[in-house]
Amino acid sequence: MINVYMLPADEGDFLWVSYGMKKKHHILIDGGMESSGEEYSQIVNRICQREETIEAIILTHIDSDHLAGAIKGISLLSKETLEAVVKNIYFNTSRGYLRHEGNDVAKEGYAEDEVTVNVREEGYSVGEAIAFLELLKEKGIKDRLVDYVVAGQTIDFAEGASAKILSPDRKCLQGLSEKWENYRSKRQTFGYAPNLENVRKNLKDLMGEKLTYDSSINNAASIAFLFEYANSRIAFLGDALPGVCVKGWDLFKEEMGKKVDLVKISHHGSRSNTSDTLLKRLGTENYLLSTNGNDGKVPSKIVLAHLLKRAQVKDKKTVLMCNYAWWELAYHGNYFTEQDQKEYLGKKLILEELTEEGLAVKDGLIVYGEYD
Repeated sequence: MINVYMLPADEGDFLWVSYGMKKKHHILIDGGMESSGEEYSQIVNRICQREETIEAIILTHIDSDHLAGAIKGISLLSKETLEAVVKNIYFNTSRGYLRHEGNDVAKEGYAEDEVTVNVREEGYSVGEAIAFLELLKEKGIKDRLVDYVVAGQTIDFAEGASAKILSPDRKCLQGLSEKWENYRSKRQTFGYAPNLENVRKNLKDLMGEKLTYDSSINNAASIAFLFEYANSRIAFLGDALPGVCVKGWDLFKEEMGKKVDLVKISHHGSRSNTSDTLLKRLGTENYLLSTNGNDGKVPSKIVLAHLLKRAQVKDKKTVLMCNYAWWELAYHGNYFTEQDQKEYLGKKLILEELTEEGLAVKDGLIVYGEYD
């Protein structure tokens, strides 16, 4: 049995995987914005009270909408709780990359040892990642940090569960390492927000529009992986790049014969983080999408058109499971045209706002938007 909780995280990602037959094991993936921090700590305390284990805390990359909630949540937890419940923490760092690549940096030191964190400013910065590493040290669990996670690796968990790492590759980690000390991107316009021109178009007309490429260093270094347990397979793509994920997938191609049951779409549905090639590899019609739709931060309509186009070839419905009803919030409820509503909504495109009641993807795999 696998329960996947895609929790409210504003425009960020915060996912919790609970699996196992008799005893439950847990994986926390990212932590959303800082506003998710209290709920993050409550979940960890709950797991500890039940004397269960967190097999992995996975922080996909350094962007605040994935990392800030985890920082806040861990800061609220006691050392005793964290030591009792957390097995490993997966988070790529400059130190991890340089150490595994055999670079001699002993004389000059590691970038994360030299960066001074002055403020926890809103944005997407190496500084926040440094704050996270300092927090792990303060809480006495930095020895549980695995700071080199790269495509081609397989991480084994309890009861035969595993994660096949699809992203990042070594080149992406090198790029992040080179920028680690100086890189601090401004708060950029998110690539997953479609412009008004595309919103006015019909889904059918957007199926021929091309998907684009994400040039973000942070997103290029995002961890993406295929979680496998029993007969279920779920792809958690973080904010990863589709080309990197395809190459990572192909590293395991002899083991990838089975269909993926569920995919957490990369970068909240950005036009720059999905490709037709990746969709073909994944081979599913069931998708998770995490965003609240505020300020137009909704999935690219072109991405939805490509999901539909692929499903139509197989005469299947596209099911999009979301933690917010963003389509009702964005553009005054006019994200979909009249033709979209007539031809697709509720027929070829099923939109589901997840709740604590849960939605069964298949036998043994249930997705929730809240937990009781």
